[in-house]
Amino acid sequence: MTDSVRSAIVIAALCLTSGCYGYNPVTTSSPASGTYVAATLNDDTSEQLARSLGPSAFVVRGRVLASDEQGLLVSVSSVETKRGLLLPWQGEAVALPSDGIASLDVRRLAKGRSVLLVAVGAGGLVATTMAFSLIGGGTPLNPGGGRRNKQ
Repeated sequence: MTDSVRSAIVIAALCLTSGCYGYNPVTTSSPASGTYVAATLNDDTSEQLARSLGPSAFVVRGRVLASDEQGLLVSVSSVETKRGLLLPWQGEAVALPSDGIASLDVRRLAKGRSVLLVAVGAGGLVATTMAFSLIGGGTPLNPGGGRRNKQ
């Protein structure tokens, strides 16, 4: 398999597996385990969890590990501060009390934007392939290579 074919396969796979996501309000009483959420904290909870989440935590994003009437246990992927700084996390589990969550949004696939992304990616792949003549139409290499003999 040539490098150009491998590159095309990798780019196509990336286009097909990528997508655009958005956060929408939760429609159920509690999100299911494994759901990605963004929990906006109230001021009191932000102060209470300062030792766990850092000072001025505003939005906690991550995957729900467990939920009940007392709150959520979240594997945190990032914390956004009140100043707008986005701090990455490594999946540490943090308990968020239900009375301390001002709003809870769930991450969902934005189908329209994802289709547009795939279409643009595929179109870019086709245009690049045609521009660099990777499909064919090039001249064969000279098997003798190098210079011509003088006669």
